[in-house]
Amino acid sequence: MLTIGFVAITVVVSYMSFNNPALNAQLCHHPYREAQHGEYYRMLTGGFVHGSWEHLLINMYVLYQFGSIVENLLTDIYGDVMGRLIYFIFYISAVIVSDIGTFIEHRENPGFRSVGASGVTTGLVFIYAIFSPWQMFLFPPVPAIVFAVLYVFWSQWASTNRSDNIDHLAHLFGGIYGVAFIILVYPKTLSIFWERLLQNAPF
Repeated sequence: MLTIGFVAITVVVSYMSFNNPALNAQLCHHPYREAQHGEYYRMLTGGFVHGSWEHLLINMYVLYQFGSIVENLLTDIYGDVMGRLIYFIFYISAVIVSDIGTFIEHRENPGFRSVGASGVTTGLVFIYAIFSPWQMFLFPPVPAIVFAVLYVFWSQWASTNRSDNIDHLAHLFGGIYGVAFIILVYPKTLSIFWERLLQNAPF
């Protein structure tokens, strides 16, 4: 599965960066250097490095769990080859797209940097929520669709009201991009979502 490959690559690159701060600095998402020096590759490589083992393990757990579901969904729809190609395109493009918000906001701020695959994993969780809106999460114990809606509002609020070194805009952009991407490549998504939302509603 591609998901396992993405997990493996991310773990290896992150581990290497843990032991080599210069490598982390070279690969991280750094809007100022991207804008001023044309180092746009960072918008991709930043998604494969992490700031700590805790950060890495959480993201890889979410990636493995929800990435496997989305990958299987796409292969069920389009077959093994085309489904995995679409999944690959989503993953790589989601890493980049999730960095657009902070690139715009911090392109003149030399002090801002971010790392991690959180934008992609948020996109995967949102795609899952579209197809299984009332499936309960273990943590937090709410339906997937409720989590997705609340997370959008939280990320929007936190991006302008908190200074906690978390790239909340990446979460927001990643989640929205996940929904937009799956609707674009599989237009039946909307009708499936509304059907499952209404038929399986707990009220």
